[in-house]
Amino acid sequence: MIAKTVTGSDFTGALEYGAGLRAGRLNEKSELLSVANVGSQNAHQIAAEMAAVASMSDRIQQPVWHTILSWSPDEQVNREQKLRAAARYCELMGADLGRHQVAVYEHSDKDHAHVHIYINRVPIDGGPALRTDNNYARNVKATQKIRKELGMQELPSRRQTTRDLDPSKEVARGHVRDVLTAALANPAIKSLDQLVAHLREKQVEVNLKRDAKGLLVGTSFRYQEISVKGTDVGVKAKQLRDHFSPYGREALRTADQAPPRSAGRAAAPAGAALATDEAGPLLSIEGGPAEGPGVDDADRNENELRRKKRRQRHH
Repeated sequence: MIAKTVTGSDFTGALEYGAGLRAGRLNEKSELLSVANVGSQNAHQIAAEMAAVASMSDRIQQPVWHTILSWSPDEQVNREQKLRAAARYCELMGADLGRHQVAVYEHSDKDHAHVHIYINRVPIDGGPALRTDNNYARNVKATQKIRKELGMQELPSRRQTTRDLDPSKEVARGHVRDVLTAALANPAIKSLDQLVAHLREKQVEVNLKRDAKGLLVGTSFRYQEISVKGTDVGVKAKQLRDHFSPYGREALRTADQAPPRSAGRAAAPAGAALATDEAGPLLSIEGGPAEGPGVDDADRNENELRRKKRRQRHH
């Protein structure tokens, strides 16, 4: 058994992932196993209750604690063991079940047993928030103790780096995929600019790669400091071009895309990034500027016109 933890600020997005919601549809491969200090079993209502408690603290900017407990594929773990492991994990990490709001979901979409534990770092009694320092080392110690207490197997180290058992990447891919799916199904989002703005609201950074003519040729995303390729979530550059092209050429441009070159004005360098706020760039564009005539083009056009006139006089 291993544990991997990420923190964030969006209870709704986190709980939607836990509940297996895909663009408003419930995934039957997700099941709510238990809750603590919340009065609902609905993901959105649980998120609202947690957000209300978290709002009591102005200091905690990332109140969402999300841990995935994963077991070895060849280990049979029953429901009671999963519940006991999740409860013991919360206790060992300092999340007293009498003080913290918790929701535990089981996902059955992989070949190994795993549960998603969502904890509100801000306790219901207004006391100190759940600390996040040294989470990696603390997770190792906690899972070792749980394995010993409950007689569970240790996950072989060679499996800890596989894609299936990398919980943080799994969470990032799932969040980006869900946000993109919902955004592309939203009729109000009719341009790349609007898509980027929507993703920013969901804490997803966007990187768009363009060729020398300004054509979108690649996409990648970043969530919780984890990079996600567009191909990993089923969204390629061509799909975005096809999706927004019916709304016109301007729908495929972004506000920070380099303007066409003109006489007396130098083009923006390739790979230029737009810093949108103090937190750093959320949108960066790689590749050359958009297509357009520059000073050299104008000179060539004028020379060609002179040559045509000379040929006409000779004839």
